[in-house]
Parts: sequence; C-alpha cells; structure tokens
Amino acid sequence: MLAKSQMADCDAMTREAQYWLPTYAALCISILACCALLYSMPVREPQEEIAPAQLRRHVVETQAHVFNDIRAFIIQNGMEADIEVVLEEASIILRLPEELLFTPGSEQFLPAGLNTLNTLQELFIIQSRQMINIRDYSDDGPVPPGARFKDKRELSALRASLILQHLLIRGIEPWRLTATGFGELEPIFPNTTEENRVKNRRVEFVLERGLGKE
Repeated sequence: MLAKSQMADCDAMTREAQYWLPTYAALCISILACCALLYSMPVREPQEEIAPAQLRRHVVETQAHVFNDIRAFIIQNGMEADIEVVLEEASIILRLPEELLFTPGSEQFLPAGLNTLNTLQELFIIQSRQMINIRDYSDDGPVPPGARFKDKRELSALRASLILQHLLIRGIEPWRLTATGFGELEPIFPNTTEENRVKNRRVEFVLERGLGKE
C-alpha cells in the first residue's frame, strides 16, 4: 500500500512539474542572460572631479587669453587712450573716465559716450562667455543744485542702470548684466585734489567668466 501511495505522489508531482518547470526554466535563462549582459558591459573608471584649485587656475589662464584679445580690440578701435584694461586674477576690468560717457555731474549721456558704449557692445557680443558687472563711481563732492538725485550714490546707481538698459536695447543678454552704483565709495585715489577727484569719477565694466562656460 505504501509503495502505491508513493507512486501516486510521484505522479502528482510530475503532473505539477509540467506547469511550473517551464516557468522556472525561463526564469533561470533570464537570470543567466542578465548576468552575461552585465559581464559584457565595459567597466568605466570613475571620473575624477576637478579640484577647486585646479578649476580656479584654469579660469585664470583662460581669462589671461581673453584679456589679450580685449586689449587688441581696444587698440584696433583706437580707444587705448581712453579705456584702461586691467587684469586682476580672473576678472578683467575696463575702466572709463566719467567724462567719456556722461555730462559731468549728470546722468545725461554724451553723444560720443553712446558711440563708445556701442563699440563696447560689439566687444561684449564677441566675448559672449563673460558676465558683465557695470560699476559707476563718483567723487565726494557736493550734489549739483537742482539735481534729480539726492546724493552721489544715487547718481551712480542711476548711471549704472542707464548703461545696463542701453546694452539691453543693443542686444546683450539680460542674464549677463548687473549694475551697481558705488558713489564716493572705493576711490582709487584720495579725494584731496581736483586731479584725484577726476580720476575717481569713473565707470568700470568688470568681466568674469560665467560658471559652466567653456
């Protein structure tokens, strides 16, 4: 009787195996195929991250080349007597005297000043990877009578924003532009003589390479 029972169990297991064995075999084949695919894939070495110091050095070297290109542009356009170009590590500064752009003590553009801005706009289009911070400075002298601004810092802010607006109209992308009015702050020379005050009244375009711009 026991033998017949065992045989019956075996027959039942055989019948059940007919249903699950193909599924099990297919699963095993799929696992083997995945393992073979993973084994055949090339092993990629992890990319080495650029150290901040190395990245900084790269930006400084790149800006040095841009500085030379900008100086060549300024000379080519006959502006070297009016525009000072300075390289400070990763920043390139274009420094212009107040009287090149504006009526002294006023926010009114001079016709020649607009021509200068239009030429610089051509440079900024060429150097499309540079962010442009427009900075206006004045001296510590009194505000002219009847002026529409209350102090020199307000005048500087107004001038910087007018330059920004002009460059926007001329096609410079807005995300590249910022404007700051410093007024009598950060003088280059002490405001002790009229000659020094003239030098302190200036506009600067500070160019810096945008993040991720290669």
